[in-house]
Amino acid sequence: MNFFSYTRAFKQLYQEIKIQRRYNDLFLLPYTRSLARRYNGQFSDEQLKKIKFYYGLFIPAVLCASYKRLYQESFSDEERKRAALFGILTPVGDDLFDIDKVDETEIRNITYAPATSSVTSFAALVAKEIQTFLLQDVPYKDDYLEAAKHVFEIQIETKKQTLFTISDEELERITFAKGGYSVIIYHSILNNKATTAMMSALFNIGGLMQLTNDVFDMRKDLRDGIVTIPNRCTDFGALKKYFLQKVKFTNNSIYTLPFPKKNKEEFSIIMNFIISRGLVALDQMISVENKRGRPLDFKQLTRKELICDMQKPFNVLRWLLYIYRLPKLK
Repeated sequence: MNFFSYTRAFKQLYQEIKIQRRYNDLFLLPYTRSLARRYNGQFSDEQLKKIKFYYGLFIPAVLCASYKRLYQESFSDEERKRAALFGILTPVGDDLFDIDKVDETEIRNITYAPATSSVTSFAALVAKEIQTFLLQDVPYKDDYLEAAKHVFEIQIETKKQTLFTISDEELERITFAKGGYSVIIYHSILNNKATTAMMSALFNIGGLMQLTNDVFDMRKDLRDGIVTIPNRCTDFGALKKYFLQKVKFTNNSIYTLPFPKKNKEEFSIIMNFIISRGLVALDQMISVENKRGRPLDFKQLTRKELICDMQKPFNVLRWLLYIYRLPKLK
């Protein structure tokens, strides 16, 4: 892995983001306005932000396009449409559980047999329309439904994270399953059938992405009474070592895939581009520990101590260093 591997990977990433932004302007955003008009409702500002900047942009351009480069194939228009639509379905689906409090039986109907659903709320109608289209359009319907089943079931299990009695083992399992199945389902909308080895690699990647998100969301999760691995942590130095071990394991699961070495290296670079942010946040918490002592009393920490500002020059430099180092770990 050399300098040119990084250059190629980020050049491709930049191009994919540009392409996806244009696609969103032409299709995704007008489609959200059409949904609002037809179902006499509206997306919340938070939902629109997630759709425009994360699930509808970041996920297709970074995850799905990277999967396709690994296969040495272009990201087709039909795949891009599915990914963009799923970029709406993801935040809307989350809110069916967390905000709209739709009955689990009804969410199950929307997931597996949307045509039989009799929902009336705006979010549920949006989810029903998109899920109906995806079930008709994905080439491997059984794989998509299996992935959807896992996402649905782990979403229910996350309720256990409101219990302070949850065991460390259960917390770890839920964390990695939540992230892992979320990453796998974005592969299931593509024209490629994932092998067992590919599914395992994606599961590992998703788990680390979820752990990264949890480190960044510590203040929010503490406020909302959500138990996560980071906000239960009593030794962030040990958590960093655990994180790095998981990175090595994940890299190995990528490098053993039956694809050209160059493709796997560039794929690992992009995946670790996302994951490496978690180490920047962990380093901040280690600094807080050094100042305040261990274990931390999270109730005493300031907003500044709990939130990692990735716009700070020092954090950007640290992030770049980890982006360079992490793909090489084996």
